Amino acid sequence: MLIAIDIGNSTINIGFFTNSGLSVQRLDTLPLRTVEEYTFLFDTFLSENDIEKSSAGVIISSVVPGHTRVLRETLKQLIPADPLIVNCTIDTGLTFDIPEPEGLGSDRIANAVAAHELYSGPVAVADFGTATTISIINNSHFIGGAIIPGISLMNESLARQTAQLPKVPLVPLRSALGMNTTHCIQSGLLYGTAGGVERIVSEIEQETGLPFRVIVTGGYGSLISSFLKKKHSLHPYLTLDGLKILYTRNTHA
Repeated sequence: MLIAIDIGNSTINIGFFTNSGLSVQRLDTLPLRTVEEYTFLFDTFLSENDIEKSSAGVIISSVVPGHTRVLRETLKQLIPADPLIVNCTIDTGLTFDIPEPEGLGSDRIANAVAAHELYSGPVAVADFGTATTISIINNSHFIGGAIIPGISLMNESLARQTAQLPKVPLVPLRSALGMNTTHCIQSGLLYGTAGGVERIVSEIEQETGLPFRVIVTGGYGSLISSFLKKKHSLHPYLTLDGLKILYTRNTHA
């Protein structure tokens, strides 16, 4: 049994891998709770998922350093095994062909590992979360990518930094042609993000001469998927699957 924790800027996804498969629990990243509060929550989650504490393993990916320590301390009080923390120095099975791999987000590492293990050929992972990230993997080599603001971040920024533009609901649209302010913003956010990602992937394909299989994931992956013209595979829990692969690789579980 494995508890895989993906701490993002907006959401903490907790994956429970049991004999029955994967179940996922979500928590808001903010506000940061105390160890005691998280301990109560996790103890409840473990009971609900019939997790045997004495035999469970834990792996944590975090892009929010302040949360890493608190969640690590929480799990150490509940699970005997010390949590495995994801970074570029553990055994990933990948070669990082970038100048500063230590600056690579652990979520992107997990995504890259899962994409390489589960999909064949050159792969581009588009993760639509607080930030929209693109990670490029070719034959076990992480060769780079791109980052743009996520749709919720752009939505909030427009509302905060302008006098008359509202924060809009992020819902599927029937038309790119906006007929009012709300629809115009929604079109820009959704079609703009989808088109931007496709343009970046196309440019990288031209630069590298490689055709990439596109894997879509992240909290807004399902929403953006319908706006993408480029053929792709939707894999909502790619990061958690990557954490499972990393745990097995590093503990031989």
